[in-house]
Amino acid sequence: MAEEDSVLKKLIVEEKDTTKQMEKLVEEATRFFKVESPSGRVIFQNFGSLSDKQRIAILLLGKYFANKLKMTEDPSLSISEIARDLGRPMTTLSKPTKELISKGYVESLPGRKYKIAYHRIPEIFEDVLAKKAKK
Repeated sequence: MAEEDSVLKKLIVEEKDTTKQMEKLVEEATRFFKVESPSGRVIFQNFGSLSDKQRIAILLLGKYFANKLKMTEDPSLSISEIARDLGRPMTTLSKPTKELISKGYVESLPGRKYKIAYHRIPEIFEDVLAKKAKK
C-alpha cells in the first residue's frame, strides 16, 4: 500500500509547484501588467494591442498575483468586475471568458465569479499571451 501511495503521489499537483517557477513567470508577467500597491489594481502594459481574451487572462493573472502579495483577499472576479476593470460591456466578454474556461485556463466559481487556474499559468503565458492580439 505504501508503494502504491508513493506512485500515486506523482499525480498530485499543488499550488507550490507553480510557485517554483514564479521568478520566470513574474518576469514574463511584467511585459503585460504590473500590480499597484497597496490596492492590488492591475495596471496593463500595451492595453490597446491586446484581445479581450488576453485582457481577461491578464486581469485574472494580476488578481492571482495581487492575492499572493496579500493585496487582495479574493483572487476571483465577477463578470461585472471584469467588465468594469477592462472598460468593456459585459455582453462582449462572454465568448472570450467561455474560451478561457473551455481550455481550462480559468475556473468558473459559484456566484458567477472567475479565477485563474493556477496550475495552468505557464500554459497561459505560452498559449494565450504569446499570440499576437486578434480583434
